[in-house]
Amino acid sequence: MRLPVTLPAGTARFWVAAVAPSLAVIVGAYLLETHGRTIAAAGLVGAGLAAGAARFLASSRADRRYAKVLEHEVATQTRSLVDSLAATADAERHLRLVMDAVPDAIAVLDRDGRVIDLNESAKRLLAAPPNAGAGRSVFASLEADAAATVRERLAAAFRGEVQRFEVAGRREDGTKGLSAMLYAPVRERGEVTRVLALGRDITDQKHTEHQLQQAEKLSAMGQLVSGVAHEINNPAAIISGFAQTLLLDVVKPEQREMLQMIYDEASRIGRITANLLAFARAGGSQRTLVDLNDIVRRTFALRSYHLTTLNIAVTLELSPAEPKFWADPSELQQMLLNLLINAEQALVSVETPRTIVVRTAASEEDVRLEVADSGPGIAPEIRAKIFDPFFTTKPEGVGTGLGLSICYGIAREHGGRISVDSPAGRGATFVVTLPRDARREGRAVPAAPPSTAAPATGPVTVLVVDDETALRNALLRFLGRRGIEGQGVADGADALRALAERDFDVIISDVRMPGMSGREFLERLRRERPALVARLLFSTGDTFAPETAALIKESGVPTVTKPFDFAELERVIRQIAGEAERRRPMASA
Repeated sequence: MRLPVTLPAGTARFWVAAVAPSLAVIVGAYLLETHGRTIAAAGLVGAGLAAGAARFLASSRADRRYAKVLEHEVATQTRSLVDSLAATADAERHLRLVMDAVPDAIAVLDRDGRVIDLNESAKRLLAAPPNAGAGRSVFASLEADAAATVRERLAAAFRGEVQRFEVAGRREDGTKGLSAMLYAPVRERGEVTRVLALGRDITDQKHTEHQLQQAEKLSAMGQLVSGVAHEINNPAAIISGFAQTLLLDVVKPEQREMLQMIYDEASRIGRITANLLAFARAGGSQRTLVDLNDIVRRTFALRSYHLTTLNIAVTLELSPAEPKFWADPSELQQMLLNLLINAEQALVSVETPRTIVVRTAASEEDVRLEVADSGPGIAPEIRAKIFDPFFTTKPEGVGTGLGLSICYGIAREHGGRISVDSPAGRGATFVVTLPRDARREGRAVPAAPPSTAAPATGPVTVLVVDDETALRNALLRFLGRRGIEGQGVADGADALRALAERDFDVIISDVRMPGMSGREFLERLRRERPALVARLLFSTGDTFAPETAALIKESGVPTVTKPFDFAELERVIRQIAGEAERRRPMASA
């Protein structure tokens, strides 16, 4: 049995060159011996032998040259391939470093939402372990609603549409967060094979935007409230003024009682407008060192009986670390009272047990106040609106929607913040964090009149500058009953004309008036009659307005607030008049 033999091409060439001449010699010798050929046959054999030897030598040299060329080419191609692989690996390493340095999440997804590749930021956004790699599903850290949204957007991206959207999910620390996503289709030969996903955690950004929006709303509302309060204070001051004037007369007891009631209710209107202005937070307030625990105890005492009648149990968990800090105690009390009332209104709709827990805590930097209730909680869809002015879920007539807005404004004015945590069906916890030392210049406080001179006891003349005719008349009638001569004008221009005609011991000027305002009137006095500036007394219904607060602070002029306590106003008038009497001899000397 013969086996087929396959020789390499180089080997075949070798055998053709080396063996063929030998075969020629053997064949020639055989012919010579066997058949007795002529001597020519021997010559033929020799010639064949020489030719074969020549071809063999030539072929051997060619093969060696070919082998060297081939070996050189293989070495060159090998070096080029190794260099290319090294460059590719280096480029991939640099690309990975760049991707991991990008703070935004970058991932490549397949049709099923599995991650083909991702950077370190994407691992954090997906709440994936640090060593997590490809193959993780983007739906793993999403709730059902968010997962449905992502599936829909992913499908649209594989249809070739660029998708921009926001989705809620769990952050790396386990808290809920919000991410802005962009899905861009990746095409190969005209077909979308993958989707490039870019993501950014915008939780803090959204929170900041919300805080700014809230501040803008409160600012706009503050301007509205400031104007309304000013208009309310004027008629309240008129009612209060006439009631106080009539109380100077000898009247029957029942009439006196009614007049006193009118005066008290007018004063109550003034306190209500003051609370509205406190909500507006157009200015700061005076701060002092307060004990948060003491504020909690005193505020709870105001509401404890009412809470008991509603079967609401209140627990005070007060910090033993004496959480003292710089704040306005009345504003803190107002804020805590609003939070207690808010919790109370949430609890009346649930069955017992009804509980409220008030906690305090302190650190080196800030103090913390918590008010937690066992009510129904706050729905997620309205949680972002609860600090909006006039937003309320209560029935008509139950609440105004200002309580939490006032709390927000007070916390902000103290340099702190307020937030709410409300797991579904597990009540709500309001958390207020305030810095320990947030002292700063606050709302301008009406300056006290000079006290170096004794109050004037003799005749006193007063110029009343106010655009409200009824208020001027009420004030002038009261002052007339008290032996003080007065004259009323409507604005600063009329006041300057009156001052040119005669002298007055005291000038009472409203701050906000049509025509020449209180500020302009003061500037004219400083230029034309500087000696009269010391006799000026400002009146206003809104010391919270920025322009009013700035004027009071800059000028140092004593100020009284509407609606007036006429007895206090008379004291201030006589004090300024006494100072004017003291200055006259000095001027004449």
